[in-house]
Amino acid sequence: MAGINLNNFFIDEHDPMLNVKVRCKHGDLLPLETSWSTRNPGRQFWSCPYYGTKSSKFFRWRDDAIDKRSRFILP
Repeated sequence: MAGINLNNFFIDEHDPMLNVKVRCKHGDLLPLETSWSTRNPGRQFWSCPYYGTKSSKFFRWRDDAIDKRSRFILP
């Protein structure tokens, strides 16, 4: 696989989630994170940095399984 750009190889150009910008009520731009819990391994989500406090309850799953590139890179 020498000479192959893995970023281009595993990114689905038609993935509608590729350019999604999610903000919480505090105005923070939230990164797409990956859960490594036993219950939801590899599942992606957005969460407010203040999640779990009285000021924020924002948490959303991406609802797709982990992407092809991450499945290849992470193990």
